[in-house]
Amino acid sequence: MGRILRVFDFDDTLAKSVAYIYVKHKDGKETTLSPSQYAKYKPKRGDEFDFRDFNSMLNNPQVIKKNFKLLQQMLKNPNKKVTILTARALGFPIRKFFKDEYGLDVYPVTLASNNPKDKADWIEKHISKGYTDIAFMDDSLKNVRAVQQLQRKYPDVRIKSVLAVEHLTSSQKKKLIENHIEELSKTYL
Repeated sequence: MGRILRVFDFDDTLAKSVAYIYVKHKDGKETTLSPSQYAKYKPKRGDEFDFRDFNSMLNNPQVIKKNFKLLQQMLKNPNKKVTILTARALGFPIRKFFKDEYGLDVYPVTLASNNPKDKADWIEKHISKGYTDIAFMDDSLKNVRAVQQLQRKYPDVRIKSVLAVEHLTSSQKKKLIENHIEELSKTYL
C-alpha cells in the first residue's frame, strides 16, 4: 500500500478571517479584495498586490465547520500525512490558532505565492517521495484544476482534488456551477 497525503488550503477552506489583498492600480488608486474575490480576479497591467493582512496574526478567525471536522478526522490517523498548504507567507499564525483554540498540532506549509502551479508542484514532489493516495481541498478552482492535472501525468496515483464550497452562499454556489458549465461547453462544443 502506498503512502497517504491529505492537503488542505487554509483561507476560505478551513477558516475565514478578516484579511484583504490590497491592489494598487496603475493609476495610483488602491482597492481591496477578499480572498474569494482575489481567487477570481484577473490582474490588469500595472497592478501591484499587497498581502500585508496575511503576514500577521489572524484577525477574527472562524473555522468552516464541515471542512474543519474533516481536518480533525484526518489528523487522528497516524498513517496519513496531513498538511495545510497555504499561499500565505507565514505559517505560525495558522499553527498558533489551531493549537490555542482547538489543541491541534497542525503542519502548515507556506508558499508565499498564489500561483496554482506552486501548489501542484508541492504535491508532485510528494508523489516523487512515494505518496500514491492524495486528497487536496481548496476554495480556488484554479488550484483544484492545477492539482487535478497531475492525474494525467501520474495515472497510477489516486488524486482527488476537491473544491471547497462550504463558505459560499446558495446563490454563489449556483453561480459557480453555471460558470463551470459555461466553461465546459466552450471547451467541448
